[in-house]
Amino acid sequence: MNRLVLIRHGGSTANEDASFYNYNDSAICLTTNGIRQALNTAGVVTGIEPRWGKPGNFALETFASEYGRTQQTARIVLDQMGLLSVTPRINPLLNERDYGTTYDPAMDIDPGCTLNGSESSIAARVRARSFLAQIDGLLGRADIISFSHFGTIRALIAEILGLDDAAMMLRSVDNGAAFLFARTATAPSRYVEQPLPAHVLPKSASAITQPPAAPPPN
Repeated sequence: MNRLVLIRHGGSTANEDASFYNYNDSAICLTTNGIRQALNTAGVVTGIEPRWGKPGNFALETFASEYGRTQQTARIVLDQMGLLSVTPRINPLLNERDYGTTYDPAMDIDPGCTLNGSESSIAARVRARSFLAQIDGLLGRADIISFSHFGTIRALIAEILGLDDAAMMLRSVDNGAAFLFARTATAPSRYVEQPLPAHVLPKSASAITQPPAAPPPN
């Protein structure tokens, strides 16, 4: 118990063509490569805890942002895990940072940047802190998988590991990347990052002929 998994959505139409950010969220969906990334990540996440796939065990809680691309990624991952009946709870605290009216590279370099009405990474940490406080009680009973976005996962990792703002901005969070953290049982509790097998596929990922399959429940 007491494990938290953070998963960034697979590559989207806007990740490959930024002009898609000019449209409503329904136009920003996973590409073929993004689906492959989600499938590959599912194969790794499935192996973390066999009890997650046991019906009625309630050993896993899942959350996703309000954006379609995270919910699409969540559906793919959970289906591959054999959890077809599990629906993630939607939590706006997991939404991507607000990058304002026009994106500027400084927004992902300077943690205090608020150009063009954007939400700074420092402000995103406040949201991340609120989400972690919300799930604190659940972690005493179940593991948690949360599906989110680049800027928000950066902020969550910084809060989880106690990174300063400068270190937060250097953290790599690729499309389809999963991060596993275990919370210690002794007080005061803290999180320890645990390694996962290599699983991030590049945007030019070749076709998957046999998607990773979840083992049957014990």
